[in-house]
Amino acid sequence: MTTDLDPPARPRSAADQPMTRRSCLLGLAIWLVIVTVPFCVVLFAIRGEVSWRRGPFVEDRLWLVSLNGAAGEESASGLAYSSTRLVDSPAAAGGPICARTHVIFLLWRGHSEPADYCECYQAQPGAAGSYDPVGACS
Repeated sequence: MTTDLDPPARPRSAADQPMTRRSCLLGLAIWLVIVTVPFCVVLFAIRGEVSWRRGPFVEDRLWLVSLNGAAGEESASGLAYSSTRLVDSPAAAGGPICARTHVIFLLWRGHSEPADYCECYQAQPGAAGSYDPVGACS
């Protein structure tokens, strides 16, 4: 006597299902990052700096440091990052605008301490968006 027994049902796993739309998009995003990173590294090596502005006084900058000192002088090479931000909200009409810059160095040859400085600017009368430096912050 023979009985037809169905094989025991195996639980379905994620490997049994085709890729979903979400996983395809995630895979595409990861692939784009992997392809874009070498391009950005080559572009950075050629230009020597990358900077991005988000306003007239708000800026971030990443650049290569290459200082070859003469005999007996210090030499340095590495990366530097600076960020410039407004100290206070823009002053009333006619008042100076002050911006603070913070610089960080990541050097693999030589050494340097982080630097902070602040400068104030005065709007030029009659020229929209033009400023003249008036000195350090008080």
